Amino acid sequence: MPAHNEEGYLEPAVKSVVAGMTGRGRAFEVIVVQNGSFDATREEAARLEAAYSQVTAVDLAEADYGRALREGFLRARGDIVVNFDVDLVDLDFLDRALAMMNGNDAAVVVGSKRNPGSEDRRGPARRLVTTTFSLILRYGFGLRTSDTHGLKALRRAPLEPLARQCRFGQDIFDTELIIRAERAGLVVGEIPVAVSDTRPPRTPIARRIPRTVTGLGRLWMVLRRGG
Repeated sequence: MPAHNEEGYLEPAVKSVVAGMTGRGRAFEVIVVQNGSFDATREEAARLEAAYSQVTAVDLAEADYGRALREGFLRARGDIVVNFDVDLVDLDFLDRALAMMNGNDAAVVVGSKRNPGSEDRRGPARRLVTTTFSLILRYGFGLRTSDTHGLKALRRAPLEPLARQCRFGQDIFDTELIIRAERAGLVVGEIPVAVSDTRPPRTPIARRIPRTVTGLGRLWMVLRRGG
C-alpha cells in the first residue's frame, strides 16, 4: 500500500485490510510504503506497525508511487501480492482475484476500470485520462490488458524477476510490469471493479499528464531496444 501524504486516510485503510483479512482466516501481511510525505503519514505508519504484528512500515525519502509499489512487491513474502491504494481498498476484489487465480494459471489479475461491468464514478477528466492512456498502450505497445493502474493481484514467483527488470517508477512502474508480463507469455486476467473519487488526487492531472507521456516515450524506447 503506497502512502504519500495520507495522514488521516492511512489508518482506516490499513485497519480495514487487517480486519477483513483476519476475518477471512488467511495468513497475511500489510506493507505500507511511505514515500516522500511531508505531513504525519510517516508517524501514522509507524503507529500502525507498532499496533499490528501484520503491518510493516517502509520509509522512502522520495515521493514516487511506482518505486513504492516496486519496493512493497519485492519485500513481500507471500505467494500472492495485492496492490491496494489508500483510497481504494476492495476486499471483494481480493476474493474474486484469488478465485480466478485458483481456477486458472493467471499470473496477474487486474481490477479494470474499463472491463465490461465496471463502474467508473470518477470525474470526467480522470476518466478521459484513463481512456487515453489505455488507447496509447493498446496501439503503441500492443498491450491486450485494458487497464494497468489500481487494484492488482500478482503471483510473486513469476513476476519478481520482471519487477527487478523494470526501469521506471512514478506512474509507469505497474504499466511496465504488466507489459513485461504479457511479453513474457504470462497470463493476465481482468475483472471489473467500481471506483470513485474519495479524496483529491495526490498529483494534479495537469502535472501528471506530461510526466506520464514522457515516461511512456522513454519506456517505448527501452522496450524497443530490448531493455
